[in-house]
Amino acid sequence: MKKGLLRFGVAVLIVLVSIVVIDLAVGKAMDYMLPQISNQGATGKTYFSLYDVNTPVVIVGSSRASHHYVTQQIEDSIGLPAYNVARDGCFFSHNSCVVNSILDRYSPKLIIWENCCEYLYEGVDDPFVNLYPYYETNKWVTTAIKEELPWKEYARLNSKIYQYNSVIHRILMRYRSRSSYTEETEKGYEPLTPKELIKKLELEPEKLTGTTLSETKVARFDSILTRAQEKGIKMVIVDSPRYFIRDSINISRDKMEEISKKHGMLFIDNTHLPFFIEHSEMFADPTHMNSNGAEIYTELFLSQIHDYVSTIKN
Repeated sequence: MKKGLLRFGVAVLIVLVSIVVIDLAVGKAMDYMLPQISNQGATGKTYFSLYDVNTPVVIVGSSRASHHYVTQQIEDSIGLPAYNVARDGCFFSHNSCVVNSILDRYSPKLIIWENCCEYLYEGVDDPFVNLYPYYETNKWVTTAIKEELPWKEYARLNSKIYQYNSVIHRILMRYRSRSSYTEETEKGYEPLTPKELIKKLELEPEKLTGTTLSETKVARFDSILTRAQEKGIKMVIVDSPRYFIRDSINISRDKMEEISKKHGMLFIDNTHLPFFIEHSEMFADPTHMNSNGAEIYTELFLSQIHDYVSTIKN
């Protein structure tokens, strides 16, 4: 009986040790490969945004930024190198970590931060999964995850396999073909080709997803703008056009504008510009413009920020 229990205990111990060893081995391999694919595909773009981007002008945000701001137009207008590090499906908390990580490494002349005016509400969907590989290696990611996710989730993140679970295959494929990689974006800008929509867009009222401000997000936003102000960095906080009708008061928007002005940053709410509301052909869907719309919008946006950025080359 005792021998049987001993054998069972030894077997369990071997299994546990094996799991730990495999977990560490996978983590070491992924930790090594990930920097090698910096800015290759969506997964590499996140690494690039946190650790490698170094241009004087940086565009940060979600898909609305990656599809709406034509990097080359911005470069040509401002006269400084620019890069669009925005990534689809990555919202306020993700991009707060990106901006804080950029501020740690260097001082860009200008950060253009596309922020949906609803982002400061409590309960707005804000996934962290794309940042899981950086848990415990990036202090801003670690802090944000611990502030916003239940403890059971960040307890699981002590496993390297869990951290990399959703991107292991992407890293492996990119790493294998890294030597033959060709740039898939236009300096980070990802144009949406205009095409005839299956269903015509219809103007509908804007539906706010929150009603109460998140103290955590408000404090984080204020802290980031404080850091940028102290480093003498100009920031434009902007929300680009959507195909909706505004019919409600948005306290998140008002708070975002208040904090931006407090720190001397430019706040622009372009969500409901009449020109774009009148031209549905500029949109690929209600929240994303196609490349025709993006080019026209980028030109308009550059005129809006002209005076604010006129001195950044000095």
